[in-house]
Amino acid sequence: MHRPTGTDPISPLQTIKQKEVALRQRVKEARQQAEARVRAAQAEAEQIIAQADQAGRAEAEASYQQGVEQARQRAETIVKTAHQDAAALRRQAQARLDEVADQISMLVLPENTPLKEKTLEVVKP
Repeated sequence: MHRPTGTDPISPLQTIKQKEVALRQRVKEARQQAEARVRAAQAEAEQIIAQADQAGRAEAEASYQQGVEQARQRAETIVKTAHQDAAALRRQAQARLDEVADQISMLVLPENTPLKEKTLEVVKP
């Protein structure tokens, strides 16, 4: 029986087996690299989604605060206008108060009565 020695040529079967082992190793490394790329892509996608979510929330909050500020300013304008209108109506009412008092006294008191003349004197300064 012949035993192979270190100098014996490698049999074709052993050559195929070595190439198969080498090919399996390259396939395994390629699979590991592909899985690593997939994990990296997933991590990057998760980071992008988290950043987009955070940016969206910040933008929504800023938009909400802007809307609240605009509503507050409109409310202040409405209240200020209402106060100005009320003051103007008060002045108009005060100015017409004497005229209205005279008209009421004319309706209530008969003409040329001493009481009516005294009432008119009291009402007019």
